[in-house]
Amino acid sequence: MIHLIGRSSSWLLLAVCPMFVQAQVVSLSLIDASADQVVSDQDPLIDGAVLDLAVVPAALSIRANVTGSPGSVAFELTGEQSHNQTENVAPYALFGDSNGNYAPWQPSAGNYQLTATSWSGANGTGTPGPGHSISFEVVADSGPPPPPDGNGAVVVSGQLERWHKVTLTQAGPGATELSSPNPFTDFRFQVRFEAPSGSVFSVPGSFAGNGEGGDSGTSWQAHLSPGETGTWNYTISMRSGSGIAVDLDETTGAALAPYDGVTGSFVVSDSTALRPDLRALGPIVNRGHHYLTDASGRPWVKSGPNVPENFLGYVGFDNTTTGNNRHAFATHEGDWRSGDPDWTSGSDPNAGRAIIGALNYIADRGVSSLYFLPMNIGGDGRDSFPTIAPQTKDRFDLSKLWQWDLVLQHANHRGILLHFVLAETESANETYHDGGTLGPERKLFYRMLHARFGYLNGSQWNLGEENDYTNAQRREFAEYLKAVDPYDRPVTHHTKSGQYNVYLPLLGEGDFDMTSFQGNASNAQMFDLMKSWREQSAAAGEPWVASFDEPQKIENDPTDQADGYPHGRRNKMWPALIGGAGGFEWYVQQDGGGHGFDQAIDDFSEMETALLWTGHALDFLDGLPLLDMRPDRDLVVASSSQAYALALPGAVYAVYAGEDSDSLELDLTAASDTELFDIRWFDPRNGTWNQGSLTTASGGAMRSLGAPPNAPNDDWGILVSLIDSDAIFADGFESASSVRWTETVD
Repeated sequence: MIHLIGRSSSWLLLAVCPMFVQAQVVSLSLIDASADQVVSDQDPLIDGAVLDLAVVPAALSIRANVTGSPGSVAFELTGEQSHNQTENVAPYALFGDSNGNYAPWQPSAGNYQLTATSWSGANGTGTPGPGHSISFEVVADSGPPPPPDGNGAVVVSGQLERWHKVTLTQAGPGATELSSPNPFTDFRFQVRFEAPSGSVFSVPGSFAGNGEGGDSGTSWQAHLSPGETGTWNYTISMRSGSGIAVDLDETTGAALAPYDGVTGSFVVSDSTALRPDLRALGPIVNRGHHYLTDASGRPWVKSGPNVPENFLGYVGFDNTTTGNNRHAFATHEGDWRSGDPDWTSGSDPNAGRAIIGALNYIADRGVSSLYFLPMNIGGDGRDSFPTIAPQTKDRFDLSKLWQWDLVLQHANHRGILLHFVLAETESANETYHDGGTLGPERKLFYRMLHARFGYLNGSQWNLGEENDYTNAQRREFAEYLKAVDPYDRPVTHHTKSGQYNVYLPLLGEGDFDMTSFQGNASNAQMFDLMKSWREQSAAAGEPWVASFDEPQKIENDPTDQADGYPHGRRNKMWPALIGGAGGFEWYVQQDGGGHGFDQAIDDFSEMETALLWTGHALDFLDGLPLLDMRPDRDLVVASSSQAYALALPGAVYAVYAGEDSDSLELDLTAASDTELFDIRWFDPRNGTWNQGSLTTASGGAMRSLGAPPNAPNDDWGILVSLIDSDAIFADGFESASSVRWTETVD
């Protein structure tokens, strides 16, 4: 622009300033996300375009083309599906990208409106340019018509045993994954199961295709984990109405004859399963203690791998073809055993063997939990989702869910609790359902997961990793999860690093059961953190299980004492567990630092050292009267600060020394000097019980525990227990000094 800045009778003084040109979106391009290329016959994507899913690529994206250099481009998609995305760097993609690798979108048929707007600042800030808007239609063949409606007949199947999966299948309305009305949203199948004692369980059910993974059929199923032997009665509720599936009001919608109101009964016998199969233990839940407990009230400690977070991004599952770090678990195919689950996917007749083998591998090393995301679209992996397409939120992939169920069942059968993490920290994932609120999309996601997997005796439900939800949202989410769960499975949410006090406003609230900490706490700080949250939650009236689920940092190195697995064992896991933690998970970074290992790991033998040490720690705790024991590091005197105790004073003391274990003294003043205690040393590296220089100590004073069997500068666990007091230990122990579970088989 030219400005007149001065005038005389003989001249004009002019100055030239550069013109400010606002960057703007000038066009949109349809992208084949599988090839990361423009779909040439739809370039540019024009207002009124019709996209035929029989013609365009299966995995799509839309790119905004700009003039100038915007600080960001914001997308708003509405219509059949809705999605908001803000991109700060090119290519500016509707569903994001990773260095030009476009995140895939498989749109549902329907009408859409899309606006892309450039902004001068990052994250949609500053000055906006003119928005570029278009409307377009997606058309698709909805596939074959649904089969004729079923006659309402009911079949109850499965092992009709206590705590086993019992499936009620009704021949209901014929449907497909794509049929209208939507069988996942516009029907509500719920079964009221009445136990012999009169207890009632209202179990959410769902459309199940042919009942065996097929996408078309008349099967409507609900899965029960019956906790009593004897005769169970059931009453079916089948109602229809727009969006009724997520409505908690049992009276809404229209009752469907001849399906609604059907009643019947079946008989459940006792379980034939053996520990550690969770069908032998019953539900692992918080029953008002600082530990999860099984149905008998026996404490159960959760510990295992926190990686890979995209465990379900497995190439052997149907419709799992996208993402950056899908898993083959090829080295674990040899760990599959005859009689284990398996299935055919595509041309692979043994598609399930590698992932089942991976579960066998970690279970054989003694772990008791596994962390994973059932939906990571918009997050890092972008390979795990329960629906027919990554951006389809209301139609579920029945064959994939059936395959998932085989895997998750097997995990429980091998004694592994399943840590469902329901959102990932990335904004596009946290806001994937209803823009981050509790709306029909998120409710359906929660309900369907419970309808398919809620029966599993070992499951934990985490609202989201490192989540940015408000406390009001967390309360809403937890309340709905509890409302659709008849079994009161434990619910938590995960913190950002070191932000432990984020739980303070939620203390005393019954919809939350445990913590899910992330941070770099170590040694005494770790011990004190676990102890503190036990005490704070108890004081608030709702005792929580303290669990540390993302310790940082631990690197993938089996020998590095400073940052590798030995550091995790000595400075994090054992101080947490002796601090009274009911859970500890191994989040592992790649060797040298960096977070790629949480997806890249494809072979659990890389973690074998940590997995074995986890099993050893759980063996040490197994059978102790943990519900009555309290963490107290003042009971131990040592030359090092790394010595801790978990104790039922006067009866049993679980002691851990991270170093200098030959200088330990234990406060035994809670017992008289006439009472004698047995001293047993436990090697946390090899999982063996050993005899130190002293085998007994008397009560009444501070007493030396003697020298360890060897390696006095390494870490040791020590069990000090009152002699001839077997009653303090869990049923099944032969003596206080054996400290090993003895399974009794009639």
